[in-house]
Amino acid sequence: MEKYDVIIVGAGPAGLICAEKLGGTDLSVLLIEKDTVFGDKVCAGGLTRKVLSIFHFPDNIIEHKICKTAVHSPRRFSHAEPPEPIMITMDRKNLGSFQRARLDNTGVKILSGTRVTGIKDGSLKTSSGEEYRYKYLVGADGYASIVRRYLKMPVKKKLIGIQYIVPVPGLDPKLEIFLDNGHFNAWFGWIFPHKDKIAVGCCCDTRYLSSKKLKENFHRWLERKNIDISKAEYQSAPISYDYRGLEFGNVFLVGEAAGMASGLTGEGIYQSLVSGIEVAGYITGRKEVSEEMKFVLRYNRIQARVLRLLLFAGPFRRIIHELIIILMNNKRFKQIINKGFS
Repeated sequence: MEKYDVIIVGAGPAGLICAEKLGGTDLSVLLIEKDTVFGDKVCAGGLTRKVLSIFHFPDNIIEHKICKTAVHSPRRFSHAEPPEPIMITMDRKNLGSFQRARLDNTGVKILSGTRVTGIKDGSLKTSSGEEYRYKYLVGADGYASIVRRYLKMPVKKKLIGIQYIVPVPGLDPKLEIFLDNGHFNAWFGWIFPHKDKIAVGCCCDTRYLSSKKLKENFHRWLERKNIDISKAEYQSAPISYDYRGLEFGNVFLVGEAAGMASGLTGEGIYQSLVSGIEVAGYITGRKEVSEEMKFVLRYNRIQARVLRLLLFAGPFRRIIHELIIILMNNKRFKQIINKGFS
């Protein structure tokens, strides 16, 4: 039975960056990924400026650097075009390939196309029948994390995200958000520009709006917006925002396995990256919580408070949406929102 200091289950953004940070140490690291393609995940594909503080991406994998934004309510809209991009869009497989390449020459052993089928205290078993021992185990295996299940920690807070990938040749790269209580409850619809296509989607917590009802509302909204989905690709996926910590003895959770996403927006890539870096720090002996992790937890708490307010508002939610647009047309408030992407 092979033994590793650290075994990481899952090669999403959190698992890959955790492996990268640990690969520069004397620890032996095994990264196990169930798929053969890294990063192939349903996602709107937007990376805020916060991510650019961690990575410098080559231009050839960036689809758009987005400066133009618009936020709509049923009666009003606000638009902005700051001097610097607030976000970039990227195919998630390109992000996965970029991160995977950074593991070359680090000493990290990678098993792709291999699924973890069972976990015991100090060891795990894979679909190939092999068993591996570990000193530390990191669950970076997403919403349906087997490591989280091993910790007996069911996901109680989740979003369902649905979107269509719509071909739009020669599009104007603009990010659009649609606050619409009648269709999306406390959440919203979005349009993210990609290369010759757009991702049009929405999300909600199914405790407040069923996935069936959300899909019906979404289709009705698409018709009202005259968005043709006849040649579009339909995608749907759950998103966990049930965060309960990163460290559980010698077992850790990162990324969506830890519930790092925002329950209001579904945003999670930056949070995942920070959690992966954080756990790598804990494993190598750091005791204190980093400033970046404190920021992420504070950011998610603020978004959770906003979500609670919107849910509590009930039928008055449409008034709050209109007030948000009015505020976003205020120069000072617009600067605060812009800063939140940094």
